[in-house]
Amino acid sequence: MGEESRKSLRFECPIPAELVNLEGKDELIDKITAHDFSTEGLKLVISFKFNPGSNMDLKLSIPEKKLSTQLSGEITWTKCVDNKLEVGIRIKEMDKDSRSEIINWVFQKWLEKEQKERKK
Repeated sequence: MGEESRKSLRFECPIPAELVNLEGKDELIDKITAHDFSTEGLKLVISFKFNPGSNMDLKLSIPEKKLSTQLSGEITWTKCVDNKLEVGIRIKEMDKDSRSEIINWVFQKWLEKEQKERKK
């Protein structure tokens, strides 16, 4: 197994997302879900192939917080799992306040899940 290259913790928590731009194509490509999030990146599970180094723009939404924000990122890795493609996205540009708000939200969701697991 390869050495872990992440510098920050990723917290598992589904976040609704839209792929709005892929390599200069300005149209809604697909509705997807971010499966984890960190200050530096996120993981998507998608049904179409991208290559590492591809750039994309995503719109993340957290309905319960009435938050919607866009980010630009680069695909840093891909992996096929259960006939789906997992891709790692390194965030290149994102509003700092929105990023902090999402981190706080996913951390709380992760913490709630961990506490429920411990009670079992």
